[in-house]
Amino acid sequence: MHDPTPAPAGADGHEDVLWHPEARAAVVIGTAFFVAALLVDAVGPGVTMARTAGWGCLAAVLVLVLFPPRISLAPGRLVVRGLFTTTDIHTDQLSALQRPADVSERVVLTDVRSFRAQLDFCLLRANPSLWLQLEADARESRRCGSLVRGTACLDGLARRMDEEAARSVFRASGID
Repeated sequence: MHDPTPAPAGADGHEDVLWHPEARAAVVIGTAFFVAALLVDAVGPGVTMARTAGWGCLAAVLVLVLFPPRISLAPGRLVVRGLFTTTDIHTDQLSALQRPADVSERVVLTDVRSFRAQLDFCLLRANPSLWLQLEADARESRRCGSLVRGTACLDGLARRMDEEAARSVFRASGID
């Protein structure tokens, strides 16, 4: 059975390499909004404590909306840490792997305990080690028989990731 505490990424774990830049960008954008609002107030109606507090609250909400979830994957476990929630998915016991029929580039993972997580395809493309571990765990789920919905989706994702990798190699070598 799995340990209920979130698994840290380490020698056998993988973390989203884009999390730090995206988190920093969220804070920078919120701060820039706050500073711009204060500058507009200074030129216009004047800076007051109430208006400053209001702009500060709006800037904080902007940071909260833009702040990305922190994703780490160890063999058999995907941990998605939001600002207020943590979701732990047993990736070696997946029951479904789906891509919604909308325009989003998301993959929805559901484990046998009915816990769900959504991953953006861009996240998988930017983190090849995370994708390889997720694919290995999903194939283990298929082998064990727990993955009842999503084998075609898994094969399609693997094909797409291979195509993306080939494109990046061609681009890097100038064959593009």
